[in-house]
Amino acid sequence: MKKAIRFSIAVCLFSWAMFAVAHWGFGIGADTPTELMVFSAVYMFFPLITALVLQAIDKEKFNHTGLVNFKVSWVWVVAWLLPVVMVFLCIPINGLFPGVEFQYNSEQLINQFHVPEEQQEMVREQMGQMPAYLMIIITLISGLIAGITINAVCAFGEEYGWRNYLVGALREVKFWKAALFIGIVWGIWHFPLILMGHNYPNEPQWGILLMVAMCIFLGVIELYFVLKSKSMVVAAIMHGTFNAVAGVVVYFTLGGNDFVNGMPGLSGFIVMTVTILCIWIYDKCIAKDNILSMTLGEALER
Repeated sequence: MKKAIRFSIAVCLFSWAMFAVAHWGFGIGADTPTELMVFSAVYMFFPLITALVLQAIDKEKFNHTGLVNFKVSWVWVVAWLLPVVMVFLCIPINGLFPGVEFQYNSEQLINQFHVPEEQQEMVREQMGQMPAYLMIIITLISGLIAGITINAVCAFGEEYGWRNYLVGALREVKFWKAALFIGIVWGIWHFPLILMGHNYPNEPQWGILLMVAMCIFLGVIELYFVLKSKSMVVAAIMHGTFNAVAGVVVYFTLGGNDFVNGMPGLSGFIVMTVTILCIWIYDKCIAKDNILSMTLGEALER
C-alpha cells in the first residue's frame, strides 16, 4: 500500500506542477480551448512518466506486472464495444430527467470541437440537413476507430499508471478496495483540468467531486476487464473509446445541466451502476474465476 500511496502523491504533484507551468507560464486555460485540449492530451502521459521514473528508482522491469500484454481475446472486443452500449443506454436515461429533451443540439458539437466563429454557421446548416440517426452512426463509428488508435495511445499513458503500476502496487488488496483507491486517485488527479471547465464547464467546483465519482464507477469496470484479460491494454482501448463516444449523449440532449447530463453526470452513473451489476452477476454466477472476490495478485496469478 505504501508503494501505491507514493505513486499517487508523486503523479499528482508532478502533473499539477506541469499544469501550473502551462497555465501561469504559457497562459493555457479556459480562454484558450484549443491549447487546453492539446495540453489535456499531453497531461494523459504524466502517469506513465511517473511510473517509469519510480520503476527506474526501484530497479523494476518495464513489464514487471505482465499486464503490458497484447494478446487479443474476446475480452478485448467486449471492452471495445461496451462504451458504445453504455452511451446508447445513457441517451434515454438522460431524457427521463425533468427539463431534458432528446433533440439534436448542434451548439454542443460546435462548443465541443471549438469550431471557429466564421465556420459555425456553415456547420449549423450542414448538421441541420443531416438526420440525427446518421450523425449518431458517424460519431460512433469514428469513435470506435479512434478508440483503438490515437485515443488508445493517449489513454495508454494514463492506464500504465492506474491499471498497471497501481495494480502491481496493490497486489495484496481485495478487488473492491483497490478499485475504490484507484478511482479516487484517478479522479483527484483530474482536478486542474476540471477547474478549467473540462467535462463540467458550468459547475467546475462540484465537477471535481463528480469526476471522482465517475472515475470510481468507470474504474471498477476497467479494472475487471484488465484482470479478466490480464492486459492493461484493454483499459486503454476502453478508456480511449469511452472518451471518443461519450459526447454523443450531449449532442442529442437539450436542457438539463452538468449534474445529470451525459456519462459524466447522474445519467452516466446510473448506466455504469447497471453495468457493474451485470459484471457482478456474471462474475458470481457464470464465470469460473470469481475475480471480484480475489485480491489483485490472486486474479493475476489465476
